[in-house]
Amino acid sequence: MWEYSITFEDEKSSEFFKKELNKIIKKHNGIITGLYSLNCYKILIAVPIIERFKIHNIIKEKIAESILLFFKKKFILSGLDFEINKTIEMSVFIKSLIVFDSDIDKEIIIERLKFDNKLIVNSFLNFKLGFLKHKWKELISLANDNAMYLLSRDSFLELIKFLISNLENRQYVVNIFSKENCYLLCDVEGNSIKDFLLEKNIIYDDSSLLTSLVALNPQKIIIHCNSFIKDRLLKNLYEFFSNRIEIKK
Repeated sequence: MWEYSITFEDEKSSEFFKKELNKIIKKHNGIITGLYSLNCYKILIAVPIIERFKIHNIIKEKIAESILLFFKKKFILSGLDFEINKTIEMSVFIKSLIVFDSDIDKEIIIERLKFDNKLIVNSFLNFKLGFLKHKWKELISLANDNAMYLLSRDSFLELIKFLISNLENRQYVVNIFSKENCYLLCDVEGNSIKDFLLEKNIIYDDSSLLTSLVALNPQKIIIHCNSFIKDRLLKNLYEFFSNRIEIKK
């Protein structure tokens, strides 16, 4: 067996990493477990030597995704010098900043992730990702420099639309289905969409639905919902994705 030890400082990123790898590791006849020690969250992985190369690359990819989902968000939020209110508009705005250039960021992180069997994620962040931090600071500066637009809702919406228009289209079509007080997002073939930028597969509120759509930034959004849910949804959806919406009767 060949062992990995991956150390995180926060529980959410370690749990995401463990969850994402669990099925993959077991599929390759390995084991994965977690423990909390000395104020850190440690993930331990053991796999057969024959699976080492394949698993090593998968681990690097999942570490990069954990960094983008949790550390990048924390880094951006800590640099904003205006009040973060709990509105749908603000949630969409923050998500747009986090999603921006995410695939390029992921490639950079993977390329710089050079380790054998032990990695302390926060040390890697602090000493190996200076270039990315500088890039993220430019996003923060953009947000801070345009803080005046946040005072007017109309101006704020225009700023958000501008950000969304500069994001990558990760899906051509997203189908929205409602089921038992939740939303399901499916691709053009009707399969549940899996993307590392989606923090949840099942969505229970409109704010999370909108931030998920920002992450996927589809060219077309098809709504398959009852009349009540459509009426509730359409106002918010049209504000951010007005020319992409199709209603399925």
